Amino acid sequence: MEGPDRATNPQGSVAPAVAPAGRTETRPLAPVSQRGVASVTQPVWKQLPALSGTAVDAGAVDPDRELVDRWQSGDAAAFEALVRRHQRRVYGLLLRMLGNVQEAEDVAQETFLNLHRHGHRFRSQSRFSTFLYRVAVNAALNRRRSLGRRRARREALERRQQAGEDLPSSPRCPEAAAVGGQIQARVQAAIAVLPPHLRVPLVLFDIEGLSYAEVAAVLRVAEGTVKSRIHRARQALRERLRGAVESAEDGAGDDAR
Repeated sequence: MEGPDRATNPQGSVAPAVAPAGRTETRPLAPVSQRGVASVTQPVWKQLPALSGTAVDAGAVDPDRELVDRWQSGDAAAFEALVRRHQRRVYGLLLRMLGNVQEAEDVAQETFLNLHRHGHRFRSQSRFSTFLYRVAVNAALNRRRSLGRRRARREALERRQQAGEDLPSSPRCPEAAAVGGQIQARVQAAIAVLPPHLRVPLVLFDIEGLSYAEVAAVLRVAEGTVKSRIHRARQALRERLRGAVESAEDGAGDDAR
């Protein structure tokens, strides 16, 4: 799918953007049908604050501008076209953030339905793809927090059930599951365990191909902060991958003996 300075919280979630100067109102979103958005069972999401994306340079053309204008005027087919244009990249971003196919599919669906309901808050003097990435990143971070709470409850229950029993000598983890597998699987596992404030900019820049400025716009932080986080993420990734390779080599040596 295709595709400022305020700090995020420690988890990397995005604070509401400030509407750009020079525009005081937006056109209301005309009623449109649900065509183009798969039916969902998730609850209705919180209302998004008015958001803007990367400011479009004078003379630059946002490739989505015409479709967005048509959609905000009530053209359901234009929204379907936007979904088709961006769904692959949004799904890829979410898969790398969440590390789970089903969760990525659910959050991608949530992202586009959220966009459908609150797209009138998008301001057309900004780049649509940046706005969409911000919606997707926030949805993924919210899902990870929810999954973390559920995982903590499940683990607490398991500990109570296993009281008095010996615990496994080495808990399961993404790195251990990836050892001996394909390089891509090891990389994905290593990315998945990075903290969100490092993982998100790394995925947006190194995998999705956004520029430093675009990543800064999505995360609402300074470019220098983006560069620093990407550097730290790469260092952490190298360490994790080096450990996985060494573990695999040690295991192969043990088998040979």
